[in-house]
Amino acid sequence: MEALVEAAIAVGEAGPDHDAAAAADGDAPVIPAPLLPPLNHLNRSRLTELERWTVVVLSRKGYKYADIAEEVQCGTATVKRVVKRWRLNGSPGSGSRIGRPRITDEQTDTGIAVAALIDRFTSPRQIKRKLILDDVSQATVRRRLNEAGLFGRVARQLRIYTVNERNNRKSFAHQYKDWTADQWKKVLFSDEKCFYGKGFCGRTWVQRPPGQALNPDYVQHKIAHPVKVNVWGCFCAAGVGYCYIFNETMDAPLMKHALETHMLPSARLHFSTDPPEQWYLLHDNDKKFKSRLVTQWLHNNGISLIDFPPYSPDLNPIENLWAVMQRRVDTHSCETMEELQDAIAAEWAKIDKELLEKLVESMPQRCRAVIEADGWYTQY
Repeated sequence: MEALVEAAIAVGEAGPDHDAAAAADGDAPVIPAPLLPPLNHLNRSRLTELERWTVVVLSRKGYKYADIAEEVQCGTATVKRVVKRWRLNGSPGSGSRIGRPRITDEQTDTGIAVAALIDRFTSPRQIKRKLILDDVSQATVRRRLNEAGLFGRVARQLRIYTVNERNNRKSFAHQYKDWTADQWKKVLFSDEKCFYGKGFCGRTWVQRPPGQALNPDYVQHKIAHPVKVNVWGCFCAAGVGYCYIFNETMDAPLMKHALETHMLPSARLHFSTDPPEQWYLLHDNDKKFKSRLVTQWLHNNGISLIDFPPYSPDLNPIENLWAVMQRRVDTHSCETMEELQDAIAAEWAKIDKELLEKLVESMPQRCRAVIEADGWYTQY
């Protein structure tokens, strides 16, 4: 490294007396490896002084621009600019950059950041009005917030857990944190989900020119009553179970029917019955499972349940499976009930077993994450 710096200084003292462009087009030597020490090119947008002098040294030695660019990890155009600047000024330095002066001072910048910290659910427009920043645009306020590390994001809508609910989540996590992936593969995960067809207006982004907000080409066409169906499904590491598609309101009798006609056959499909294999059912702790009808049926059929804490979607991997299903079903743009049901059935049958295994194998990490979060929500 020191030798390279000394060579670069010598080149600088010699002055721009070498035509690097001619050497770049002629028979240039090949850069021996390794000529340069490894340089850190991560998280930087400009060449360092050492890298710029390296470009000059290699150019004077007759190396091609393309080889220099590959060695210094930059573009060929950058190499040409560095060499040209050195020829004109005797130095490859990038020099100072002239930009428009900041319209806000340090005190204003601090006030913008403090306003956002005090009211987390504010916006650049509201901050601009609150601080009476008449000469400052909303975009400038947004940039000052970004500089302070306060980026605008869509807030997630989560349930604020009670102390008892958090304790239940931690209790579950501690109870099952030592379960191995093989043990979790004996669990049948279940839940229900509502799917919508074409016309359901969720959050949709559109790229449009100014003044075209009401242009039919840039609006989402809303249907008064988009089709929707409810689905009860289950899966384990071995594969998906039989999904139950229905339009009625799920109550205790309908839940018992779904368990009897779809859950039990799914368990028999993936778990051995001769000899009997121990398996468990994990559900979302919905009130219907606590009804006398469903509770009695589960007991009579010898179904072993995992005591699952309520309001814990991050501990039930079927929620991740529903997210995958939702994205795939949305691509069908179903307009009728029959099309939507067919799309759900088709996509359910296409679920990859590898995905299911990854979801099941994530359960130990999910339990540890709940413990580390002290019962609060996790990244899952």
